[in-house]
Amino acid sequence: MLDASYSRQKQQEDHATVQARRRLIVPLVAAFVLIGAGWTMVWPFGGSKVIAPSPGVTTASSTSSDEFIETTKGLESTQQQTVDQLQVVQDRLAAQQTETKKLSEQIATLTEKLHALEQSVANIPAQPVPTPVQLPKAPTSKR
Repeated sequence: MLDASYSRQKQQEDHATVQARRRLIVPLVAAFVLIGAGWTMVWPFGGSKVIAPSPGVTTASSTSSDEFIETTKGLESTQQQTVDQLQVVQDRLAAQQTETKKLSEQIATLTEKLHALEQSVANIPAQPVPTPVQLPKAPTSKR
C-alpha cells in the first residue's frame, strides 16, 4: 500500500517536471528569435563597412536594398539556428522522457519484488530456539 502511494507520488513528480520543462521551451524559442532579430537589425548599423557607390546607381536605394537583403539573410539564418536548437531540445526531452519511463517501470518491478519478498518472509513460521546443550567437561589431565 505504501509502495503504491510512493509510486504514484513519484509519477506525479515526474509529470510535473516534464510540464515545467515544456513551459520553458516556448519562452526560450521566443527569446532566441527576438535576440536574433534584434541582432540582425542592429548589426548593419554597428559595422564600419563602407560601400562604394557603383557608377550610375543611386547610393541610397542600393545601400537600402543591400541592408534589407543582409537583414533578411540574417533573419533566415537565425531562424534556422533556432529551429535546429529547438529540435535538439525536443530530442533531448523525448530521450529523457523515455529514460524516465524506463526507470519508473524498473522501480515498480523492484517494488513488487520487494513486496513479494516481504510477504514470503512474513509467512515463514517462527522456529523454536533450541536450548543450548551443556557438554560434560573433560577431566583435566595432570602432567
